[in-house]
This record gives sequence, structure tokens and C-alpha cells, in this order.
Amino acid sequence: LIELLDSKEHTVTHTEGYDATVQISEYLPTGTELTLTSGFSWGDSSVADDSEYAGNWSVGVSQALLRGFGPAVNLVALRQARNDSAISDLAFRDYVLSLVEQVESAYWELALAQETLEIRKFSLGLAQEQLKLNEALISVGSLSGSALISAEAEVAAQNVELVDAEGALDTRAIALWQLLNPESRKPAEMRFLASTPEEIGDEELAADRSVRLAMQFRPDLAQSRLDLANQELAVIESKNGLLPRLDAFASYGLTSRGAQTSSWAQHLDDTTYDQFEVGLSFSTALGNRAEKARYRRAKLQQDQAQMAIRNLEQSIESDVRTAVVSATSLRERIAASRKEVSSREKELAVETDQFRLGRSTNLDVLQVQQNLIQAKLEEATARVRYLQALAALFREEGTLLIRRGIVLEDDREHCL
Repeated sequence: LIELLDSKEHTVTHTEGYDATVQISEYLPTGTELTLTSGFSWGDSSVADDSEYAGNWSVGVSQALLRGFGPAVNLVALRQARNDSAISDLAFRDYVLSLVEQVESAYWELALAQETLEIRKFSLGLAQEQLKLNEALISVGSLSGSALISAEAEVAAQNVELVDAEGALDTRAIALWQLLNPESRKPAEMRFLASTPEEIGDEELAADRSVRLAMQFRPDLAQSRLDLANQELAVIESKNGLLPRLDAFASYGLTSRGAQTSSWAQHLDDTTYDQFEVGLSFSTALGNRAEKARYRRAKLQQDQAQMAIRNLEQSIESDVRTAVVSATSLRERIAASRKEVSSREKELAVETDQFRLGRSTNLDVLQVQQNLIQAKLEEATARVRYLQALAALFREEGTLLIRRGIVLEDDREHCL
């Protein structure tokens, strides 16, 4: 047996070769796919006497007739990406709106602190004048020496108020510095001069108009609407997934082959060797439970997005109307506070004259002075709170940046 195996002739075969294929394809939003394919191959085998060279090219078109048909479903991803980009821009705008309102509010708080400091200086001056008047009346015997105690106590109390006002001013300046975030500058290196206008503009406040502006300009509402648009696109995409796949296709091409090197391209333009294919391709999933579940989920998320928009619109309208009421009330309070200041000034002048004539006491004068100072503080506070309320209202409308002339980078791009 070993001898027979050793004497048997063994034949070893081998093959070698290579091939290259280039394909260009384009998928259109209509569900149409165009392809252009070209290839070259060479093969050699020890069994065959000659090598084989082959070349081919073909063009094809495929059109979705059910699933994947039309731009509505094929552009879903692109439209969702654009919406997501717009949502990011709107989120940034919403942040800037809040920041601008915070900065403006901090500025008015600083202005109020500066005005409070001036009022406290004025209050200290009144207390010092009353103390001098007491000393003069005591020196001529028109007033008891015990009245000097209350006058001195009032001067000391006003000095304490003045120190507190100075500390509050520094605190407000630091808060504004933090919001402005100046480059590598410390609070001690900066000085802010803030002031409130004496005359408040007669801004027209109309709740209905403000609500309409909010529905148009609020970035968070625009984000919710874009989110709803994305959910609607998801419904379109998932509904398309319920359809079976039915594609029509057609292709045409030529093939050339031979034993010589030039044979691969010899008949690529000869219609004698053409090849074509036309047909329909159909496929569907039994039950299709996954796509049905996906469609139901998309519909539920769409309903949730619609409800979220309705809730947000109601919340926005409530906030806007509340802001209008607050601003209107504060504007009316300014006028009332100014009348009180005027009355308190006249009251102080009368009470001081009565004190000089001995018809009033030092405590009565000090009480009237305190009433005047309190009225001044309330009037200044009412002006600042009104200005802050206006900024809050414009923030609720979404128009604060427009009203302040602030243009974001994406606004400039749209203008271009």
C-alpha cells in the first residue's frame, strides 16, 4: 500500500488574481437611488492554459414605492437636525435674556443703594441741624437741657444708618461686578456710577399686547414648538416604517472578458454584450410589532408635546398679565410717594417753626424728620422697583434684547 501511494502521481492546482470595483451612488429625497458601477478583474489558474481578464460597467436606478417614498420621510433627519440647531440657539437666547434682566436689576439695585446713601447723608444733616438748634435754644434758656439727649441720640442713629448704607452700596457694586464679569479686574479697581431717572417715562402697559408679544418672541415657547415639530416628524418616520417595502428597479450594463490584457475593455461599448434588468422587489415583516410600538410611542410623545405647549402658553399669559399688573401698580405708587414726600417736607418746615416758637417738642420734630426720610426712601424704592418690573415684563415678553438694542451673533447672520 505504501508503495502504491508513493508511486501515485499527485497534481497540485493554484489560482491567483485580483479585482477592483468602483461604485458611485446618489440617494434622492424622492426615494430614488442612482448607481454607477465599474469593475475590472484578472484571474489565473494552473488548470487553465490562459489567464482571464474581465471588465464591466452598469448604471441602475431604484425607486421606493411604499416605504421610503417621497421627501416627507426622507428629509426627516435633516429637518430634525435643523430644528435641534435652532433649539440650541433659542436656549442660548433664553439664557441671555435672563442674564440681561439680572444685570439690569443689579444696576438698579446699585442706583437705589447710591440714592439711599444720599438720603442717609441728608438725614444725618437734618439731625445735626436739629442738634445745633437745640444747643442754641438751650443756651438762651428757651429749651430744657434734657432735649439735647434725644437730639444727640438721633445723630448717632443716623451715623449708624449711614455706615449701613455705605456697606450696602459696596455689596451692590460687587454683585454687579460679578454679573458683568470684567476681564481680570477686581471689584476694588472698578467704580460704578448708577442713577435712577427722576422722571419715569409714561410706558404704555397693555396686557393683551404684551401677551401677543410673548407668544411671538418667547424663546422657550419657540423651543417647545420646535420640539413638537420634531415629534411630528418622528410620527411621519415611524408611520412610514409600518409600510412594506416595495421597490422598482432597473439597470443596464456591459461586460467584456477574454484571455488578453486588452480584452477586459474590448467590448464595453458593444451592445451585443449588453445586460439589463427590470423588476420589483417586495419585502415585509410578519407582525411588524416593533414598528407598531415605535409608532404608538411617537404618537404619545406628540400628544405630550402639544399639551406641554398649551400649558406653557397658559403659564406665559399668566406671568405676563401678573407682570403688567405689578408694573402698573408700582408706577401709580411712584406718584403717590412723590406727593407724600412733598407733604412731609411742608410738614417738617411747619413743625420746625413751631419748635422754634416753643409750641412743639424735639421728639415731635425728630418724628417728622423720620417720616420725611421714610417717604424719600419709599419714593426712591418705588422708582427702582418700577424699572425692575419693566425689565421683568420685557423679559416675560421676550422683547428685552430688542428693546435694549442687543443683537446676538445668529441675528447678524440672519440679517446678512
